[in-house]
Amino acid sequence: MIPEFNVDGDLPEGIYPASEEEFLGRFAVHSARRRWLGERLKEVFALAKSTGEIERIFVWGSFVTTKESPNDVDILLVMSEDFQLETVPEACKNLFDYVRARLRFNTDIFWCKASIGEGTLSLWLETYQLTRDFKSRGIVEVKLS
Repeated sequence: MIPEFNVDGDLPEGIYPASEEEFLGRFAVHSARRRWLGERLKEVFALAKSTGEIERIFVWGSFVTTKESPNDVDILLVMSEDFQLETVPEACKNLFDYVRARLRFNTDIFWCKASIGEGTLSLWLETYQLTRDFKSRGIVEVKLS
């Protein structure tokens, strides 16, 4: 369950699992900008699932805050260990090209293979929990159905 926001408008420090429906119902509402970004996220989630190789998705940044009009969405896709970019269907290739993803989905998509290991993944997630002024905040792990 995603907790309430703190006084700074952020989630409390931690990683909060949420279903795709819970996530979109919490963050892709309340403003036209959030609804529009939510539609882009639905596309990202559908494409990630269609690869058959997605293991985990994390979302952080202004989209998971109280900010009424977030500029974009920040995402980390964790793909299976045997994921091969060369075999991704053409429709999914935008997910794995930073510039194309930014232009197509207004989303900063980072990705890695699960083979990076839990230690390295944990370090990345700790970094993603820091604001620009080095305050800790929460992030969400979206559990795709």
